[in-house]
Amino acid sequence: MLRTRRFGAIAATAAVAFALLTGCASPGPASSPSGQSTVESAYGPVEVPVSPVRVAAVSYDTPWQLMSLGVKPIATIDYSRWADSYTAGQMEYIADATMIGTFGEINFEALASARPDLIVGTADEIDESTYERLRSIAPTVVTGGSDRGDWQSITEQTAAATGTTETLKASKAAYEALRDETKSTYGEVIESHRWINFSFGDEPGQFSVQLPTGSTGDLVVEELGLQYGPGAASLSDTEGRGYVSLPLEQLPTVFEGVTYALTFAAVDGTPLEGIEAIRTSPVFQTLDVARSGDVYAMRASVTDYETAQEWVRELVDNVLQPLSR
Repeated sequence: MLRTRRFGAIAATAAVAFALLTGCASPGPASSPSGQSTVESAYGPVEVPVSPVRVAAVSYDTPWQLMSLGVKPIATIDYSRWADSYTAGQMEYIADATMIGTFGEINFEALASARPDLIVGTADEIDESTYERLRSIAPTVVTGGSDRGDWQSITEQTAAATGTTETLKASKAAYEALRDETKSTYGEVIESHRWINFSFGDEPGQFSVQLPTGSTGDLVVEELGLQYGPGAASLSDTEGRGYVSLPLEQLPTVFEGVTYALTFAAVDGTPLEGIEAIRTSPVFQTLDVARSGDVYAMRASVTDYETAQEWVRELVDNVLQPLSR
């Protein structure tokens, strides 16, 4: 499945152990910020600088979580192959960062040369052996939640590691206010429909459904209370991927009772090729939502409280508000 920003937020991430590209000895951090604090991480407590200056982001969504906290990473993986999945502001935010490999392949030598005083990543992408390599370069905080889509816990742990908890609190409060206002204002519309959040599947001839254990599925089902139709609601996340991929032949069963479907588009609104293949398939054309045209492709995706607000605003402007007229 195509790895874009929406891979984690959309059609999912596969469990990945990072490849070890090059051996290196750490030259030590470039600076020694005064003061240390201890924070919890997936692999135990870690002593980190109270005010880290040079933060490296080694997991796919981490730069955007740092961005939501006002922390500019000095090193990230290379996003050039997925640039059309990000806003100009996001790409500008990481433009000066040192490139330290690509998804699943950290270049440890390049990372050490960037001289971070803190490294941040997620447990879904960093196994213990990779963690040991990372912590030999600089203090490393590996974040994790109750499932792959627990962006709230991951962002909060990232804030604790980077000393930006106050920024996190403000961002979280703004998100919760918007979420609650949306549910109150459009509660009747939300409750009068049965929803689904779908994307392309693992292979050609498949589609996927975003489950509550994934970032976007969590926002749709758990946070906003958009109730899935019975066919989609019966699906379970047996592999812990945040989504389930199924053959197109199962579209009628999974879309049973669905009156409005959400899917995904590129940031500029361009349809995604894999999703267009699903929407133009003969079996999809038999669905009620295809006949009614009640399908909307979201541009925003969810990694943190700021992007969650963008997603909710887009949903309100393009789906909930029009449906309430």
